[in-house]
Amino acid sequence: MIIMILLTSKYIKNKHKNENNMIKSHGRKSKIIAKIADNNAEPEYLKSLIEAGVDVMWLNTAHQGEEEAMKVVEDIRAVSDQKMCILLDTKGPETRTKGIENPMEIKKDEYVIFTGDLTQIATQSDKKVIGVDYSNFHNEIPVGELISYDDNSVSFIVEEIVDGGIKCIVKNDGVIKSKKSLNVPNVHINLPSLTPKDVGFIHFCAKNNIDFVIHSFVRNIQDLNDIKNILKDYPEYKGKIIAKIENREGFDNREEILDNCDGLMVARGDLMAEVPLEELPYMQKKMVESTLKKGKYCIVATQVLKNMVKNPSPTRAEVLDIGNSVLDGTHGISMSDETAFGDYPLEATNVMHRVMKYTEDKRDELVHFKAEPVSTLPMFTLAKEVVEKAKSAKVTAIVTKISLEANKALSSYHPNVAVYAGTDDIMDFRNMTMGYALVPVLFTTGSVIELKDLIGFDPQDKVLVCEEVDGKLTYNIINQ
Repeated sequence: MIIMILLTSKYIKNKHKNENNMIKSHGRKSKIIAKIADNNAEPEYLKSLIEAGVDVMWLNTAHQGEEEAMKVVEDIRAVSDQKMCILLDTKGPETRTKGIENPMEIKKDEYVIFTGDLTQIATQSDKKVIGVDYSNFHNEIPVGELISYDDNSVSFIVEEIVDGGIKCIVKNDGVIKSKKSLNVPNVHINLPSLTPKDVGFIHFCAKNNIDFVIHSFVRNIQDLNDIKNILKDYPEYKGKIIAKIENREGFDNREEILDNCDGLMVARGDLMAEVPLEELPYMQKKMVESTLKKGKYCIVATQVLKNMVKNPSPTRAEVLDIGNSVLDGTHGISMSDETAFGDYPLEATNVMHRVMKYTEDKRDELVHFKAEPVSTLPMFTLAKEVVEKAKSAKVTAIVTKISLEANKALSSYHPNVAVYAGTDDIMDFRNMTMGYALVPVLFTTGSVIELKDLIGFDPQDKVLVCEEVDGKLTYNIINQ
């Protein structure tokens, strides 16, 4: 049976502006993030993703250089009138296979040699040698440890230290290729937080006003400080840092990591290769909870709709995965292969939208414990009051003319209606695209009442308007 999926997208045209100036309002509060590959980023494709409902686009630098990334950034901004929020992630302290010219077929119970010394590939041509892009890899992995290849698709056990490498037994059949990830659970590999390529891309982000830097494999505060030290040379840069947690060390240090960045990505691919699979549900929910309690942005990523890379419909488990992430309160859910090179990217986006929107509407009915900020700062106290008032008064929407941080505080309490957030700063606009329920509006001058009128509500609508006076939020409910 073939399931046909209808693509829908709703836009509210700003009736007081020209027709090219639109306020995007798809009725969904949590955000859809799409990974974009440089070899699949034609302007028409990017535009079709936006029209289907994608809110944020994500570039992975592990597989592209600065020239390729610049072209993608320029095209994204051109088709979105500069309004699309862009994430760019670093490679971070990861290890990958290297030096394998042709795919290597391996069988269960045979032996291979891992080595960071790539000369061993030629000198031991009579053996199956897997090169690694970290030269000291084979000196840091003890006998008895598990090595996982490409998100657990193949596993190995280290049996012996040999000259220039480590001899491992293969645990299951597979095919080994270059540039695939390697994980060694419970072993701290002494890699620097940033590769030379990463350093170049941090400068790239600052020079080109990339909205968020996602730092991969964050383990501790120092990994974040390595980025911040580079960004000290760019005091005008307003981009934010998201920590991508992919190992136990990062999970264990999540509280202090969150105190030193602007949000967290739960990257489940490498994480499940690093920890026993039965721990993953607990770890995901604890990371989402910790992030929400800090009032920071939270993203859930990896294999959300993997079945739709090659098929036109999702599995039942994938639908439930999306719904459960929304119930947990995550701000955004990210597709990876689905939009980077999948066969059904628009259909996958539509599935995300439908499941997320429906689940949001049922969240109050289903969730009895809601993680929210524990901050006692006046801004958060007032933000909670505004959100609760909007709900009790059954308003149609919230309209704000307040600071970026105040809007993020409102978002952190998961409003049950859209928050139309006026700003005259394009980077603040794009930053708020990530926030739950936030619908940013470019608005240069005028009062919050003028902003409300500009949006164009129906006569029967009841709207809560919110301003910031002397650092304090003030609000009023207006019947149209």
